[in-house]
Amino acid sequence: MYYEVYVDVLFVKNLWMNAVLLLLTAWADQEKVKIWRIGAAAMTGSLGVCLLYIASAWLSGIHYVLGSVVLAAGMTGIAYSGRKHFLGRMTSLYMESFLLNGILHYLEQFHRLAGVWFAVFSSISAAVLMAAEYIWRDRKREKERTLSVVLHHGVCRILVEALYDTGNGLYDPVSQKAVSILDEKVLEELLRESGKERLPHFIPYDTISEHGILESYVLDGMELDPEGKSVWIRRPMIARMPNKSRQYQLILHRDLLSS
Repeated sequence: MYYEVYVDVLFVKNLWMNAVLLLLTAWADQEKVKIWRIGAAAMTGSLGVCLLYIASAWLSGIHYVLGSVVLAAGMTGIAYSGRKHFLGRMTSLYMESFLLNGILHYLEQFHRLAGVWFAVFSSISAAVLMAAEYIWRDRKREKERTLSVVLHHGVCRILVEALYDTGNGLYDPVSQKAVSILDEKVLEELLRESGKERLPHFIPYDTISEHGILESYVLDGMELDPEGKSVWIRRPMIARMPNKSRQYQLILHRDLLSS
């Protein structure tokens, strides 16, 4: 039993897949690339695969695997400048290959992937992977910007989960204090249990979707714990959160951790 392999078809198919995988790896690692590098690396990998297929009758299994590793290393070295993250990029290339090929093998159950269909389905699969990686990276970044905060006001102490939001640039127009945004229920509990008189300030705000006036208060203090280091903020200004559907109880001002 034998299979007929058309080297030209094999070359074009691998050229396309290599280019897609190299671009996916660059996307996953947030690496800036040059198109000519991607093209040269994809062509090198495709030529190498063709040579491995031609020589497969004389190569043992281990030699074939080693040849594949050398090809992956060569493609990584050509496609991306610098050697600092070479092993990480090469590992990422293998992972992207595993995920993309897994999706394509699954799709082959429903439609034969050849010619134009192969290009179409591989492109769609790559786009799905890019979207998934974007969502994962976005959630990872958001998780890195969350921290525990203890609010101090009078005799009351409340622990809340906060998001350090670089988009929150709200200031009190009179005192020029940075204003963080606190969940309404938490703020009410803090004011009620503090034993202190309520002295509200009123701050105008504008966003893309809404505008209005926020009721705000100056607390006694706020203790932040970024990266395990305790930071004390004296007399922070906290406003009542206008949107009840917020995921986090406290939205910190962008200047608090840098001050």
